[in-house]
Amino acid sequence: MRPSAGITFGGRYELSSRIAVGGMGEVWKASDSIIGRTVAIKILKDEYMGDPGFLERFRAEARHAALVNRGEII
Repeated sequence: MRPSAGITFGGRYELSSRIAVGGMGEVWKASDSIIGRTVAIKILKDEYMGDPGFLERFRAEARHAALVNRGEII
């Protein structure tokens, strides 16, 4: 599935606008329908989805990003 505005991703994140494109994939601004807040979602390129080592590094990045708690960062 190609990400685009208005699509619900992962059953809970409604994508609103693309923030950036990089080597790993795309970052989107989204609304989390479960907790009702704005979030940033990184969607990996298909070519990385089958690489267990890459997926573990991606999960580690997500865990570290979740630890950031600053008012000026969404």
